[in-house]
Amino acid sequence: MFTNSSCGIFPTLSANYPIANYPVASVGMDYKLKLGNWHVETSIYNGTGYNMFVGKENVFRFCPKTDGILSITSLNYQNNDSGYYMGIALHSGMSAGDESGNDETEEKKKLNTVLWGYAEQKLSSGLYALFQYSINPTEKQGCRSYVGGGLVMRYKKIEGGVFADYADFTTEHEWASELTCKFLFGKSGYVQPAFHLIANTRECNWVGLIRLGYEI
Repeated sequence: MFTNSSCGIFPTLSANYPIANYPVASVGMDYKLKLGNWHVETSIYNGTGYNMFVGKENVFRFCPKTDGILSITSLNYQNNDSGYYMGIALHSGMSAGDESGNDETEEKKKLNTVLWGYAEQKLSSGLYALFQYSINPTEKQGCRSYVGGGLVMRYKKIEGGVFADYADFTTEHEWASELTCKFLFGKSGYVQPAFHLIANTRECNWVGLIRLGYEI
């Protein structure tokens, strides 16, 4: 429901490595195993995301030797409208801040690790609490840790929510909050306006957006 921080997903992952996070993509394989209320999911991607369909920067490129590789594994448990998720991501290759191309130094060959946990807890009928935490213990640059929490309320065809998060970067800190409301129409459509307040050690900005969706 939430757009999350200014990095979209966990910034300990998306801000540190040039992975498949908007507006780029990369080819990958995904495997899911369901055992009752437990779910195990593993994905492997090309370690660098691209936004072209031809040439060396096409989204279907798979070249671990130069682009690195990204592996994500998560263990999930869902019961009584609540969900609990924990996972690990392993990335080899360049970091997002490295602009030296294909220069294979020992530091770039290092395997980096990202850990995260995420919970959606049902408090009452139509009221849910969210909590996220992630840490990058191996990356010396970029985002080292992230924490966020929020509330979601559902009533008939309306969903409203508020979310706040904090990201710790080596050079600065980011605080972000989001207020959003999702209006369902028909059987499969929705419109969702959202307002963000994003502040770091340099500036503070308001951001507004609106999402439209229809499920086929």
